[in-house]
Amino acid sequence: MICEIGAFLHKGEGTKIVAHFKEDPRVLGAYVEAGRTSDLFRFREFGSASENDIVMLIANQIDTDSLFDEVCDLAGIDAPQRGLVFLMPLHTRIGV
Repeated sequence: MICEIGAFLHKGEGTKIVAHFKEDPRVLGAYVEAGRTSDLFRFREFGSASENDIVMLIANQIDTDSLFDEVCDLAGIDAPQRGLVFLMPLHTRIGV
């Protein structure tokens, strides 16, 4: 099964994560986009919103546990106000 490891991080952090995994053979794709949020981070550069990076790593399910832990470590997600990291399948078989 193919899975996504996603993260919402402070602006600039996503680029570092994607660069780290650029040549990693476990990663099928690594992408970062910019966005704004009004409730994820305390500091808000734009009145009621702050800029953040939206990171997406695509990988086979067998590799996701180690990749997830590595993303969390790189992002320093165990500290307050660092963002959020999630894991979800991109497709599943129904009726098998």
